[in-house]
Amino acid sequence: MVSVLGVDAGGTKVAAAPVDRTGKMLAPPLVERSETASQEAFLAALTDTLRRALSQFKVAGLAAVGLACAGTMDAMRGVAVTSPNLPLLEAPVVQHLEEALGVSVVLENDVNAAVWAESVVGAAIGLRHVVMLTLGTGVGGALLLDGRIYRGAGGGAGELGHTTVLAGGLPCHCGARGCLEMYAAGPALVRYASARVRDAELDPEDALLALRKQGQLTGGAIARLAAQGHPGALEAVQQLAGWLGIGLVNISNVFNPEMVIVGGGVGEVGEPLLGPAREFLHKHAMAPGRDQVRVVSAKLGNQAGLVGAGLLGWETVDASGAPTGRAGA
Repeated sequence: MVSVLGVDAGGTKVAAAPVDRTGKMLAPPLVERSETASQEAFLAALTDTLRRALSQFKVAGLAAVGLACAGTMDAMRGVAVTSPNLPLLEAPVVQHLEEALGVSVVLENDVNAAVWAESVVGAAIGLRHVVMLTLGTGVGGALLLDGRIYRGAGGGAGELGHTTVLAGGLPCHCGARGCLEMYAAGPALVRYASARVRDAELDPEDALLALRKQGQLTGGAIARLAAQGHPGALEAVQQLAGWLGIGLVNISNVFNPEMVIVGGGVGEVGEPLLGPAREFLHKHAMAPGRDQVRVVSAKLGNQAGLVGAGLLGWETVDASGAPTGRAGA
């Protein structure tokens, strides 16, 4: 049976699984550690991981590999221009893998792959104008405009985490100040929660205090506490929601999307985060966008990048299973 191998490569792990034409994973993914010592080491380890995946899944008739990777990916050239968590700089990823594996490879930014998956089998089925935000260690973004992924001239479009929400604000890793990423990502949630840790004498059993003492006060942990109704965690989430709301106003006014999908570890908080952000959007964005856009949680979770990569791989395969060229998405 013809199949496509979907792959999601990040700074800590690589996950790979066969994906069918409908976006269904045909087996639980093989997950291995990313090698980040150098570009050469990363590509060699990635190749070995994919070979093991092909062997483990007994893939016969492999038609393509779809690879989702964090950073600026030039899908036309098959080159990883740069990546925040991987040692990639103008890396010829597609050429390397195609020569090593003897199969067509499609390269895509991880959030682009995720929004494609959400539009095909997730929260945005049937929609043509969709923006995705992933709130994790940073803030990622992707644009589906008129039914197609919008990549920009060199693959760098969709960097919504690096839009300015406070001129002259906190310095960002990108070199600018006041980026959305500095106010709406996991580290920002940790800052907001840290400011609300109860004094041990007042409440020695406070969960935020316990997490801080254990060195486990992370965005994900705070998000879980907020979902459980912890007052301090909820206040921290609501503070972040105000900044997210500013980002949503900018997105609505610029792109007039039908839907904004919020994913990532922080995004899993759901309505305690999205409710206040959505209210801010409806109050401050311009018509008609504010009345047309829906703001929802991602449906596919951390499998979206892998599934989207697989689906984009299928875009290069015709009905007979023969490769046709680059994905049209």
